Amino acid sequence: MKSLPLISAFLLAPLLPLPVLLATPAAAAVTISDLGDLSAMRAIVQDTADLVKKGDLSGAVGRITDWETAWDQAQQTLRPKNKTQWRFVDDASDAALAALRAKPQVLPTITATLTALLAALDNPGQ
Repeated sequence: MKSLPLISAFLLAPLLPLPVLLATPAAAAVTISDLGDLSAMRAIVQDTADLVKKGDLSGAVGRITDWETAWDQAQQTLRPKNKTQWRFVDDASDAALAALRAKPQVLPTITATLTALLAALDNPGQ
C-alpha cells in the first residue's frame, strides 16, 4: 500500500514542531534585540537597498525617508530600552541617510552604508 506513508505524513504533520512547518529563509528572519522586533523597519531598509541595486536612486531616497520617519517616530519607545543599541543603529542610519542624499551620490558609499545599517539592525549590540 504505497499511499500509507503519504497519508501518515499528513496525519502526523500537526504533531511536528512549528519551526519545521514554518521555516523561513534567513533574510526574512525576525530581528529581535533589547530594542525589540525591528523586522518591519529592517524591511524598509532592505527595500531601499533593493531599489539601489536596481539603479532607482530616486526611489531609494524616497524609501529611506520612510525609514527615517519610522525610526524617528519609534525613538521615544526604542531609545529607553537600550541607549547603546539605539545609538549604534542611529549612527548607521545617519550615515545611510547622508549617503543617499549626498550630491553627487556615490554608489559604493550608498551600498556600504545601507549594508552597515542592515547589519546594525540585525545585531544592534555590536
